[in-house]
Amino acid sequence: MKLAVSCSSLVLFLAFAGQSQTKQATVLDGVYTEAQAQAGSEQYEAICAACHEGAEPEANPPKGSEFIDRWRDAPLSFLYNFIHANMPGDKPGTLTEAQYINLTAYLLQANGYPHSTLPLTPEKLRDVQFVGPDGPKPLPANALVSAVGCLAGSGDAWTLSSATSPLRVRVGDETTPEELAASRAVALGSASYTLGNAEDFPAAKMTNHKVQVKGVLTKVVSPFRLSVQSLESVGDTCK
Repeated sequence: MKLAVSCSSLVLFLAFAGQSQTKQATVLDGVYTEAQAQAGSEQYEAICAACHEGAEPEANPPKGSEFIDRWRDAPLSFLYNFIHANMPGDKPGTLTEAQYINLTAYLLQANGYPHSTLPLTPEKLRDVQFVGPDGPKPLPANALVSAVGCLAGSGDAWTLSSATSPLRVRVGDETTPEELAASRAVALGSASYTLGNAEDFPAAKMTNHKVQVKGVLTKVVSPFRLSVQSLESVGDTCK
């Protein structure tokens, strides 16, 4: 009996350990150091503060619920890449990689996220999820997302079935070869969508195809509703 209990306990432990190893890291876990946030604070005051005034999410510094909603439930790289591409406003992209990392760390600190003893690195940005204080939540209405599923319909009535959950993206009307390759490889899911504006694309030529759809999420629970901004075939059949 003791052996059976021990074996059962071991199985449960191993199952739990396996789940822990695959758990998505988030900003709630602590992903930056105090030193990085301090350096980012000094850089922000010297370089950024003069342009950030007024209401959220462009306040000084950018923080609060509107700022978090803009970036949450997406990789931390979304926030970093936006800062890198657009800031400082008069000379975007002119800071060093370390400075942009420090600014990202400072914004996390300003929004109440914990620090760590391990530094934030460029390699971590894509693997860490930016979430709200309460952890992962359904995406807000009007978030720009992508999904992959089976296209069906005709005229102005189109649906996406056996689809993946919505994934936040930064650009809706363009797609990269890397995104298409990832969508081609991804397994189908159990979500469903009603598609708006699909008739503005060659949807009829993609009927029963596995497709990647990008657009604005206007209904945030399945069956989702998506206002389409791009529609691409990633497989000529949908099994």
